[in-house]
Amino acid sequence: MRLDKWLFYSRVFNTRAKSSEACSSGNILVNKIKKYNSSYNVSISDIITLSKDQKVNIVKILKLPKNRISPKDVDLTYKKIK
Repeated sequence: MRLDKWLFYSRVFNTRAKSSEACSSGNILVNKIKKYNSSYNVSISDIITLSKDQKVNIVKILKLPKNRISPKDVDLTYKKIK
């Protein structure tokens, strides 16, 4: 699944455009490697580090959703490490 799509589907960003912009600006790291392209394919158990609103969040992917999930299912999609 594409990185920007996963960020949008798992409700990390409100729109896919914002998630794509975060990728292209270099605010996203996948497994400690900076990814500038939003088309990078992520998989289960990847570690995503993102800086958003002056905060650094580290999450582990638990699931690749097929569409945008409901807010109550966020815990099933990723685990917050920090």
